[in-house]
Amino acid sequence: MPSPIDKITNPEALKLIHDIQSGVIFAPLIAKIIKYKWYIISGFILLVLIIAISFGRAIFRRSQAPIFTPPDIGLPEPTVVETFTSEYEWIRQNIIDFGTELPDPVLPALDNAIDLESVNI
Repeated sequence: MPSPIDKITNPEALKLIHDIQSGVIFAPLIAKIIKYKWYIISGFILLVLIIAISFGRAIFRRSQAPIFTPPDIGLPEPTVVETFTSEYEWIRQNIIDFGTELPDPVLPALDNAIDLESVNI
């Protein structure tokens, strides 16, 4: 606000101050903003995404790749095998030794006197 000592006497300046205070000067600008509001919102979202990607890229470049090392497993220890005998060991051995081949089938006797057309039923 102008102080009482500095009084503005220019009518154009007084009109401009009055338009700014009343908001008339911003009406065309607000009309354009309302007309293109979805473009402005999508542009703002795109700008935020680009800034977020650039921040993420900068943070990623500063971090070093982790080095993975396998855990120490120590020396292998020999396993102790307890042997025992079973009274059914002979059955197990017979099953293991059993042959799975099928025997040849017995050939039927050849009879040339068979007549398939005769009715002997």
